[in-house]
Amino acid sequence: MKHFSIDDWVDFARLLSSTEQRASMQQHLDAGCTQCSKTLDLWRHVVNFAIRERSYEPPLWAVRAVNASFAVSKLIAPASKLEIAKLLFDSALQPVTAGVRGTAAVARQLLYRSGSVCIDMRMQAKPGSDSVVLIGQLLDSAKPDHGISGVPVTLLSNGETMLRRKTNEVGEFDLGIAAMSQMQLVFGISKGKTIVVPVPDSEGYEHVQA
Repeated sequence: MKHFSIDDWVDFARLLSSTEQRASMQQHLDAGCTQCSKTLDLWRHVVNFAIRERSYEPPLWAVRAVNASFAVSKLIAPASKLEIAKLLFDSALQPVTAGVRGTAAVARQLLYRSGSVCIDMRMQAKPGSDSVVLIGQLLDSAKPDHGISGVPVTLLSNGETMLRRKTNEVGEFDLGIAAMSQMQLVFGISKGKTIVVPVPDSEGYEHVQA
């Protein structure tokens, strides 16, 4: 039995074969050629995968994480291990409760994690001003009752340093922010480990010293 070439089956899977060629190849399959049937299945899988890839859009937190890694890499020591914290929860992305209308979240709750380190944060409008307060706590999941104290916290916007703080005795930090884009919080956990947290933009606000 004469088999068709791989190029022929690639065109068949991509629906590029001529009507006559396609009919001939289909007859070949109907005759029970196992080898060509397996070749076609392989290339159909490849074509379907390529179609899905074209329509795929990475989540916003992943895009921010990549941008953060480029912005921060030039600011840390070469020997330090850079880790991008993963977003686990964002209250702004949660569906509105059924039957509830016209409600706006008083504060935006965010939870990130990198290894055993968790960063619990809240963004809230500051009453009587156009600024936003960013409050958070650095925790170790292995010791959830104790915050990680004395950790340097740096707020960056577009790669520029805006604020420097340290977590207090219970691992908390408090920053005043506004109208900044491409924000990242950088936590100097140790000399050999730096954690970066991509922060949602605070649209409509301007930077305020806390």
